[in-house]
Amino acid sequence: MNKNLFLGLAAAAFLGAYSLSMAQNDNAADNSEVAVMTVSQIGNIEEDATVTLRGNLTQNLGNDTYVFTDSTGNINAVIEAGDWNGTTFNPDTVVFVTGQVNKNGDITELDVTEIQSAQ
Repeated sequence: MNKNLFLGLAAAAFLGAYSLSMAQNDNAADNSEVAVMTVSQIGNIEEDATVTLRGNLTQNLGNDTYVFTDSTGNINAVIEAGDWNGTTFNPDTVVFVTGQVNKNGDITELDVTEIQSAQ
């Protein structure tokens, strides 16, 4: 009888620990979401930080470089061909861009890794 009681308690402890672990993982996933920032906030962000911006691609400068604009300003966004995922946007399309901040002296740009429509 003690053996069955021990096995039952061990199973209950395992399931409790497993459930707690899964709940913590779900919370970690929720907390890891990237907050949407503005162009003006990028100046205070460290290099190589990942950020997400919401705005418009207003100009194509060539060589995979575009001007990204939101209500607070402009930043150059480098978007390579593979990052478009077969989508196209016009200057009136509101998009989310996610990427790494690159700083070179007074020049700050965003190396985009993902772009998607915000509409």
